[in-house]
Amino acid sequence: MSQTANASPSKNPNQTSTPDQSTPAIQAAAVATVAGRVDEVKASIRRSLSGTPGRLRILALSTVAVSLIFAIGAYSALGSADTALSRAGANAAQLVRIQAIHTNLISADADATNAFLVGGLEPANQRASYLASVQKASSLIAEAAQAQPADGPALGALNTSVVTYAGLIEQARANNRQALPVGAQYLRVASLGLRSDALPILDTLVQANDSRVRAEFSNAAGASTALITSGLLALLVLIGAMVWLSRRTHRYVNVPLAGATVAILVTLGIGVIVLSAVSSRVGTVRDGSYAATLATAKARIAAFDAKSNESLTLIAHGSGSAFEQAWRSSSGVVAAQSATAARLNNNAANTGKPWAAYVATHKQIRAADDGGHWDAAVAQAIGSGPTSANATFNTFNTDSKAALTSNSNAASHSLNTPRIWLALLGWLGLLVGIAAALSAWWGVSLRLEEYR
Repeated sequence: MSQTANASPSKNPNQTSTPDQSTPAIQAAAVATVAGRVDEVKASIRRSLSGTPGRLRILALSTVAVSLIFAIGAYSALGSADTALSRAGANAAQLVRIQAIHTNLISADADATNAFLVGGLEPANQRASYLASVQKASSLIAEAAQAQPADGPALGALNTSVVTYAGLIEQARANNRQALPVGAQYLRVASLGLRSDALPILDTLVQANDSRVRAEFSNAAGASTALITSGLLALLVLIGAMVWLSRRTHRYVNVPLAGATVAILVTLGIGVIVLSAVSSRVGTVRDGSYAATLATAKARIAAFDAKSNESLTLIAHGSGSAFEQAWRSSSGVVAAQSATAARLNNNAANTGKPWAAYVATHKQIRAADDGGHWDAAVAQAIGSGPTSANATFNTFNTDSKAALTSNSNAASHSLNTPRIWLALLGWLGLLVGIAAALSAWWGVSLRLEEYR
């Protein structure tokens, strides 16, 4: 056998392999297959939605959809009302907390200025009252910062002002014990600094929290919109479905569909009644116990401010006309706000008379001071007798504090009471809507079975 015959054919190194010509054909076939399947699906959908059976399927989907929309709307509306009441209560509590800080700071200033009139070592009870008020204000600042983070930066600045104020009071106290006239200047700087730095921050915080409370009141009162809208839509579609089925099948009542309609109608009615009651309650709280709480707190703040200015007037020794003018302005606020609180709520009805008694005592103090009897005026301002300024003011303080606590508790109770029912009805509305969707599907399916 020749060598040529046994040799295997050699491969040409310059020869290149050609690509598989079948790849484009495979891709084209795949595209054609996908397109064909899409067309088949479209054709299947058209067949399923054509004719009376198709209309029944559309009707079933529509009734299920509106029933589920109602379920979501009911849960959302009742849950929103519950959440709004919760936030309103929390913001109202924060507002009361802020006003308590305000009251404690002004009370501390009233104690400090009144004790300063004694000279030397101040009375132990007033010193204890001053320290308790400052410590309570500091504690409430920390509590308020934790309760409402949005108020944190302002409360931080407030705390700095309080520390500065307390430091100046201690300097005034030290100088007063040594009978140094500079002590009175430290006291005036501290008191004016409190009013120019700390109190404006508190006023801003009061306005911010009052706005939050009123916004939540509006949210709670307007929560029924989602419930009514979704309920009316569901009833319209379900009733229309029953009418259409009645005409097509010549059967007057489709029991499952009718059951779904009645369930939604009853739930809608109960929900509207409950939310209307909540709206009415919110209005009563807003214009009653909550407004009375604000008015009483304002009266107390102005009252302590007046008491502080009374002492500052005497400390000024005949040159305190500006402080007396401030006293008159604050006294007018007390009288007006006490009258407003008494008109809004019976709990505050007894604060006007104690303040009138204190005002009468203050007039006697001013008459003595203006008549050149400074020592007699001071004795009546710092005394503890039944007709002294401290005694009559303490009566107002006790009565107004009780009224504030009562009004605040009444507002909190009124806002919290409906929340249990709102949460329960919210879940009930969700379950009713889901059950109505299943019942509606079942009702239409019974008619659809007749075409198979």
